[in-house]
Amino acid sequence: MIHLDEKLICLLEWIKNTQDEKLQPSTHSYISPKIEVRDVKSSGRGIYTNDKLIKSELILRIPPSFLLNTTTVLCHLAKYNNSIPIAGNIYTPFETLHDEFTMKIYEKLSHKELSELSSFQLLSLYITIEKQRLDKSFWKPFLNMLPTLSDFEMMPLVWKVIHNNDKLINLLPKSTQIAAEKVYTRFINDYKIVSDLVQSKCDTDPDNLVPKESFLLSWICINSRCLYMSLPTSKSTSDNFTMAPYVDFLNHSCENHCTLKIDGKGFQVLTTTAYDHDEQVYLSYGPHSNDFLLCEYGFVIGNDENKWNDLDISEYLIRLMKPTQIEFLKEYDYYGDYTMTKDGISFRTEVALAVVQERIPKESRRLMGLINGITDGNAYKTHSSLLLKAILDKVIVEAENHKYLEFNDDSDLMNRERKKAIGVLYNDRLFVAKNVLQSLEI
Repeated sequence: MIHLDEKLICLLEWIKNTQDEKLQPSTHSYISPKIEVRDVKSSGRGIYTNDKLIKSELILRIPPSFLLNTTTVLCHLAKYNNSIPIAGNIYTPFETLHDEFTMKIYEKLSHKELSELSSFQLLSLYITIEKQRLDKSFWKPFLNMLPTLSDFEMMPLVWKVIHNNDKLINLLPKSTQIAAEKVYTRFINDYKIVSDLVQSKCDTDPDNLVPKESFLLSWICINSRCLYMSLPTSKSTSDNFTMAPYVDFLNHSCENHCTLKIDGKGFQVLTTTAYDHDEQVYLSYGPHSNDFLLCEYGFVIGNDENKWNDLDISEYLIRLMKPTQIEFLKEYDYYGDYTMTKDGISFRTEVALAVVQERIPKESRRLMGLINGITDGNAYKTHSSLLLKAILDKVIVEAENHKYLEFNDDSDLMNRERKKAIGVLYNDRLFVAKNVLQSLEI
């Protein structure tokens, strides 16, 4: 067991501030003396107990001024730029320290230009710049504790952007490839918008101020560490997030071991279960399958322990459809995303299987009865089961061929770990497919 270095000490000294103690009610930070951060060789960095915790016990509170989000970022930038209005309800302990970055970027960006950026784009730009002016940044203790790109080597996004490893990406199940491509598209879109903005405001190559690799790391840190929080500066629900120092040490569990509470005192974490001494404290990131976890966070949960795993059979089912059937499904918003869990198929999948059996779907009263919840779809059940069996048989063959990927000839240890993770995804597909197949009445 390896305890963290002096960077953690600096973070704790920084975050246990009392500068805003003058506010009422008190909004100072609180970290329970019953928890601590440890770096454990087998499982990485996490929060562990050094004493017993009871259910509903407060273990963390981070005040608004120490949360990194659009509101605090704009409050900081307002100290360098008079065009940006200051939010009066946020205490900002930032010092105004000028350097080439504040002059080349912060002072030149108008409030209108900043407000047109999404939260992801704004925070990615801000973190990238602040890490380059680290010694002058208020956020230095927090930024110093963020991961490096080497910590995200399991993410398909890193395989594509940094290593250009399409061969590895092509080993992923098709549904995972689609999910990974969506993450890549989001990143490329955000980077282009930010780099275009920087180029329009500065007389220099944007890569000099916002290097793509640095922006990628900032973007991934936000993507893997942001937590939901309603913000007045948000333009949409996707902008409602914050980064919370120390809270981001909590690792993921499928079960909800902690709950989050947000109020005037800030971001608070309370236990939802009791903990014994020397246990790791977990927080559920949400009901996410391993496909999602790998693409968005860079890890998977093995041994069939992820209860949120599902199987997407869209590619197989769509191949069976005629143009009129596809047109019907699109019209009624049932096209694509055909999934199942080990406990059975989704209603979207049931509808798609029914549509495949209709020559002219829009004229079928029994089909509309199923969609509108008037009938239970028993008329389709026998043939749907046969169609589903044929699809699941193909899924099982594919999964069996990939769950133990050949990596004996691969001298790169990281590539071997990546292939093991891909093998977990195929094993997940196999587990779901076999369970559903056993439940079919044929």
